[in-house]
Amino acid sequence: MKDGELIAQTDTKLFSLGIDTSGNLLIAGDIKGHLYWIDIVENKILGRFDMHKGSIFDICMLNEQYVMTVGGDGYFCVWDIVKRLPVYSYRLSLQGLRCIKYNPLSGLIYVGASDNNIYIIRYEDWEVIHAIKNAHQNSVFCLEVVRDKYLISGGRDAHLIVRDVSTYDIIQDLNAHWYTINKIQYIPEENLLVTASRDKTMRWWSAENFQLLKTINVQGGGHIHSINNIQWIPENKALISGGDDKILKEWHCNRREL
Repeated sequence: MKDGELIAQTDTKLFSLGIDTSGNLLIAGDIKGHLYWIDIVENKILGRFDMHKGSIFDICMLNEQYVMTVGGDGYFCVWDIVKRLPVYSYRLSLQGLRCIKYNPLSGLIYVGASDNNIYIIRYEDWEVIHAIKNAHQNSVFCLEVVRDKYLISGGRDAHLIVRDVSTYDIIQDLNAHWYTINKIQYIPEENLLVTASRDKTMRWWSAENFQLLKTINVQGGGHIHSINNIQWIPENKALISGGDDKILKEWHCNRREL
């Protein structure tokens, strides 16, 4: 069995990926702010758009109509997926924007930034309605929403902070890793939270009381360099992790076995 298939190639480093609701369109952002639209059925690049003036750090599919990008230039941009064109752009910060999380139940979009803040945007009109100032001691690198109850953030300060999603009051502030938390993934089927870090570890947490359940490091078969991203695949009940060691690993999550 082959490891993978090359479907498209760019001239620069890719920083972010997203796939539309049809599963046929891949959207990729690179280090120079270019956004690529890739047909993964025909395996070809449909177009490239220059919008951001810095790296595109995150891509979030809002629904079948819109996708949002954030970049090192401090702007968020909303794109029309069918037309493959920008429909709205706004500068949130003088520093870079690192991550996006959309909560369709509330219609709110959360954006984490290098100015240590978390910005809350209303989906219906792209209005910035609130900012959590100094949400972390350093850049906010990742966000997750759990059961429309908790807003959870991870930062360069290695802290995992749990907030009430309605009031933004801090419920728990966990010194979760040694270095930057790059990604948080909620697994609803097991009610688990998984964090991936630059410290080369992945950690499993209870999504009820946020107690640490398990740590996987190099000695336990994990990655040998920074773990940059994790993604839950519900169809396969598998968690995929990838990092600076250029390896993808598949993990099967069963809470009873943690």
